[in-house]
Amino acid sequence: MYQISQFSKISGLTVKALRYYDKQGMLKPSYRDKNTLYRYYDENDLKKAQLIRLLRSLDFSISEIKEVLEMVNNEADLTYILQEKIANIYLL
Repeated sequence: MYQISQFSKISGLTVKALRYYDKQGMLKPSYRDKNTLYRYYDENDLKKAQLIRLLRSLDFSISEIKEVLEMVNNEADLTYILQEKIANIYLL
């Protein structure tokens, strides 16, 4: 388990962004200490954080990222969504 500052470094997301994604329900920490309210993240959270970073780098909006996170269960799902995004870009 990683504390938020450690997780920020390994995920490449700022602490501020992690708190925002938590508030938005996009990237909830795996564990939150009831006494200190510290957030703790695990390897599954890291995968989700990496996906969020990828989608942000591709100019997905927050609402689009929320949709993707709800829909993606595997790499095939993600590939399909990215292909759809590319097709929409070329139609513009």
